[in-house]
Amino acid sequence: MSDDTTASTPSPASSSANAGKPGNEPSDSSPSSGPGGAKEPDQRDLDEAYARGKRLTTDGTMNFNRDASIEDLQLGDRYIYNNYNYRSFSDADAFRAVPVREKDLRWVRSRYVPVANYADLLDTLNHTQVLVLNGRPGTGRFTTALRLLDSFVSGAISHVDGADDLNKFDESHIEDDRGYLMELSRPQAEALTERVLEALSGRLALKGAYLVVICHRDGQDHMLGGFTRTCPPPNIDDLVLRHLNEELRDDDCDVDAVLQQLYASHDLCVALAAAPKPAEAAQIAGFLAEMARGEIDLSEVERRANLLVRRQVEEWFAELSGPAGTLPEAIRMTAFRISLAVFHDSEYDVVVKAGATLATKLLKKAKGDHVRKPEESLFAEDHGVNLPASRATMVDGTVSFGGLETPTKLVMFADERFPVVLLSHLWHRHHKLREAVLEWLTDLSDDHRPMVWVRAAQAMGLFCSLSFSSTFTENIGPLAETEGEEGERRRWYAAIALDHAARDERIAGPVFERLQEWRRDGNEAQQWTAAAALGYDLGLDRIDDALRELRVLGTPSERLPALQKAEYSDLVQVASRSIANLLTFGAVTTVLERISEWTRSRRQSVRDLARWSIAYLIHLRGHSRYVLVHAVGRSDQLGTANRRRWPLLLALLEKEPDHTREVSELVRWGLGGRDHGEVLHDQFRRWVHVAEKDPVCLDALAAFMPHLIVGHSDFRRLQHLIERMRRDWSDPLNEDTALVLENSILLHGERTAS
Repeated sequence: MSDDTTASTPSPASSSANAGKPGNEPSDSSPSSGPGGAKEPDQRDLDEAYARGKRLTTDGTMNFNRDASIEDLQLGDRYIYNNYNYRSFSDADAFRAVPVREKDLRWVRSRYVPVANYADLLDTLNHTQVLVLNGRPGTGRFTTALRLLDSFVSGAISHVDGADDLNKFDESHIEDDRGYLMELSRPQAEALTERVLEALSGRLALKGAYLVVICHRDGQDHMLGGFTRTCPPPNIDDLVLRHLNEELRDDDCDVDAVLQQLYASHDLCVALAAAPKPAEAAQIAGFLAEMARGEIDLSEVERRANLLVRRQVEEWFAELSGPAGTLPEAIRMTAFRISLAVFHDSEYDVVVKAGATLATKLLKKAKGDHVRKPEESLFAEDHGVNLPASRATMVDGTVSFGGLETPTKLVMFADERFPVVLLSHLWHRHHKLREAVLEWLTDLSDDHRPMVWVRAAQAMGLFCSLSFSSTFTENIGPLAETEGEEGERRRWYAAIALDHAARDERIAGPVFERLQEWRRDGNEAQQWTAAAALGYDLGLDRIDDALRELRVLGTPSERLPALQKAEYSDLVQVASRSIANLLTFGAVTTVLERISEWTRSRRQSVRDLARWSIAYLIHLRGHSRYVLVHAVGRSDQLGTANRRRWPLLLALLEKEPDHTREVSELVRWGLGGRDHGEVLHDQFRRWVHVAEKDPVCLDALAAFMPHLIVGHSDFRRLQHLIERMRRDWSDPLNEDTALVLENSILLHGERTAS
């Protein structure tokens, strides 16, 4: 269909109803209104959410996690991990004192790295005879306890079991000049009292004996008088060095050369910088020693170090197999960790609330509909409990809300590999659990906050990359077919999920082919989803093919039967938005050239697509290019802090002035259009309002505006725009700003007129 009149795509009613009327000038911060009044989430909020979730993929450095199998590294839950583990007798109430073997004590003496407060721990045990060592499991507290006791009793140490009530630990169980080590569960530790410890201290002093009790009591050290001390983990770098020296003591190996290889390896540096457990650091040192002896190479060391992350995840999920009475708490913690994996580097409140919703869903699956919510305890969501138990941390940061940067606390795993490993493990090993998680992620598509629904979509995309056919058919496909304006966010969710799935190079081809099928034979909802998906990295990686698909999707009137009247279609706007978005990802030259070609098309529908694409380019701000381009590691400096609110095209031209001619020609052509010129005028007025608040931006705009003038009509158009903004009733343009812009075009306009 080539007739210009019948091929014309009518603009939405909202695009011209109020355009140009005094009092309707758009402000600089209209977060929910795009070109033509299109309702959409704030672009900055969406960009930020998209960028933060891009690392959730098994591609690149995370491809070690594609294999569902997990090797047994024989890694125990103690700092002491080789050949022996001290464990409690779960079926016994009787008191037992098992001597610690001498070879294990020799191991501790040669490899132990004192913790920061070791001197205070020694002094406390020396004066009280009994020390409650408070630390989380896996932090090396067991080894620290052994080293403390060995300092006083020279190897005469027993591990005590069956004395959960310390009153049972009387004189008949205490030998002269002996050290005892006891491990209490959390409920047992909560029952400790200062009176019991004082009595026990007296009994131990009479025998010249010592006792170290290791347990975990969050924030309660002060409740047991002077008997309790916190046990921090040791310095990891010192620990690796100590273990490596011991491992290579009898070998002719250069430890410094091994350390150079360690710190030259990105994967190993990431592993050691992410607060690993002491046992994990000891394991890595063992792998390095094997490499130094020529038994394995560096790539094998890196592979084994990566598998330690998977072992931790496996241990977390193993908590679901504990006693029935612990199931609600295990489910709550599992849900929190899954939520943290999806929303890694997000606000703590987002993680907690989404995790609580998932916990309720999981508990219903486990016990039926008539269950109490697992988060009912007032203190169940205390981050002092959740974060250490999940190897997570909280830092100061910012998030975008309604286009504005706001300070907040961000929560994330200490090791950024955990999100991918955790969700991949869930997918491969917990089939019933993943059904509930998929339902939960789908429900999150209705959340209005981009930081929630975009991140949930990316998690769905990860699952799609792990099993394309099932996830696409059962979860993404139905969302992509949601019709109507109320279903737009669900379609967008499906689009971002597909884009994210395509980060796995094995899935990119099938995803793109499915989008092409929708373009050819899909309904309008599916075509809308395809157009939205092509506006992200998926389209950037196949830029020529993507622009060709978007040209067809963005001209729906061309596919109508002969003589059928064209009605407005949302496809025009979603396609033009994606075209503009591809420029923000870095395809500047290609996108500008393609739009320029479309402006010269004989077909009105193609020219309409070009004009809407220009409208979106004028609408975008500098933060879009900053967030998206920097998130994928490209070299680009457009997003310095004082340029994020600039119009995107002005920020582009400041750093890449060679594009001035192409950009000015497109903007001038768009502003001069009879059909949708007012839409572009509305967007261009936003430039002026931004420049009004930023003198540097004003200088850039003043330098750009003369390039928009070729004939006298161009001069009159800009002059009229400035005058109308000056007289605006609600937000009149500052007179100084108006004079700067008028002067910038006046000389050029007079020269053109003459």
